[in-house]
Amino acid sequence: MDVLLIALAAGLVSLVFTRAIRSLATVVGLVDHPDGHRKLQSQPIALGGGLAVFASSVLVLALAAWWRQDIFEAFVKHGNELWGLLFAGATIVVLGLFDDRVGLRGRQKLIGQLLAASILVAFGITFERVSVFGWTVEFGLLSVPFTIFWLLGAINSVNLLDGVDGLATMVGIIITTSIALMAGLAGQTAVVLVAAAFASALLGFLRFNFPPATVYLGDAGSMLIGLVIGTLAFSASLKGPGTVFIIAPLSLCAIPIFDSATAILRRKLTGRSIYATDRGHLHHRLMQQMPTGRVLALIGLACLATSVAALASIFFRNDAIAMVSSLALVAIFVVTRTFGHAELSLLANRLRSVGRSLVAVKRPLKRSWESTVHIQGNRPWDLLWTTLTESAEKLNLCQIKLELHLPALEEGYSAAWSCDRKADSPAWRLDLPLMLEGRPVGALLLGGECDDGATIRNIEPLIDLLAPFEERLRMMISNDEVPEPLSSVPERDFEASIPVDPTSKPVLETNT
Repeated sequence: MDVLLIALAAGLVSLVFTRAIRSLATVVGLVDHPDGHRKLQSQPIALGGGLAVFASSVLVLALAAWWRQDIFEAFVKHGNELWGLLFAGATIVVLGLFDDRVGLRGRQKLIGQLLAASILVAFGITFERVSVFGWTVEFGLLSVPFTIFWLLGAINSVNLLDGVDGLATMVGIIITTSIALMAGLAGQTAVVLVAAAFASALLGFLRFNFPPATVYLGDAGSMLIGLVIGTLAFSASLKGPGTVFIIAPLSLCAIPIFDSATAILRRKLTGRSIYATDRGHLHHRLMQQMPTGRVLALIGLACLATSVAALASIFFRNDAIAMVSSLALVAIFVVTRTFGHAELSLLANRLRSVGRSLVAVKRPLKRSWESTVHIQGNRPWDLLWTTLTESAEKLNLCQIKLELHLPALEEGYSAAWSCDRKADSPAWRLDLPLMLEGRPVGALLLGGECDDGATIRNIEPLIDLLAPFEERLRMMISNDEVPEPLSSVPERDFEASIPVDPTSKPVLETNT
């Protein structure tokens, strides 16, 4: 009964706080503006939902501890953990609000996240050992780095998932409710109350965040959800002092972890920063196939399935239930090509490339290798790519790489071609940023041999190829017409000009 009353109070307070903060955010200019690139909403939307959720949860839990002695004693029993979560949560909310207001670089946010995670560690929250299939693994000196890694992973996995109205909020409700049930099985009253209050505060906020949203969580809210999930999942999965059933929390967060791991893989393998933004996340891929409501339902059901599996693994003391269920769900997404297949193809291509370089042998004939991955979308980028590879021999190229990233069009393409070259032959490499109307849309890398040592002479013929390439790329991006193959375009039809971002100049490298 206490849990239900606290949850009800948190939900009602959240409704009031969210409405008030929505109005205040609009007045002070704390809003999310559409940019036509990644943020595609029709009008500015108020931010600050994270502050409403945090404030309502803290207020209701503080009043509950003041109202009931038994609740106060339960909180005292978990004093270090709760004080750590309070201070770390406040740090994350302030960091997120500052980012929402002025914008922070990825590394700057990471420093703030490290500070929040370090606060929790300072209050004694560490993974000293984990239990996996009955085996206990001691971390020793690695307990602190592993704990910080876990917390940073939880924070950023939810933050990356926050790209559709109501999605991160709904995922947070499902996972924190599951944590409350998990803590109930372990008899951890304080964790049950905190998780229930937080889940209900999110539910109250969802009233304004459900599509079409009138207020967003912002980074303050999405990072706060990740921090709370990471901390409470740790506490609810304790087998003993400092010992965690690690499979259960991993299963709880399987969908956010899968999405964030795939995003990192995609960005690294296509030569971008892991902090780069795109529209290639799970929810973006699903939105290309179905309405927003069905996307929320599908991801919600997936999170519910992994949460039930985590609960079952704790109840039956069987890690296999959670692990097999989570891996099976991920496999379904990949095998059906719903999500993750393109990223795994990129990884396979990279591993094959590394393998060839490790076992390279001299061959009597010159051989070439090619790989193309249509990461997202359906425009015929192969037409552009084929023209480049067909010109490789004529231009004495030994390496070509094309990366296209068009979040506003939900298009992504990655292709690479290479061939044998003499080990002692000098080589040149040209890196070109591809720009359209001042925005980067990708990158092109060309490399070749300069047998006679005349590097500039080798590069000059590239202009005849790159000028029409640029024009046809612009045509494909600007409209849905399928262009003719570039080979049918006269070499001098277009003025030889290659747009270059003034802050990102072409780089010419000569290797010997």
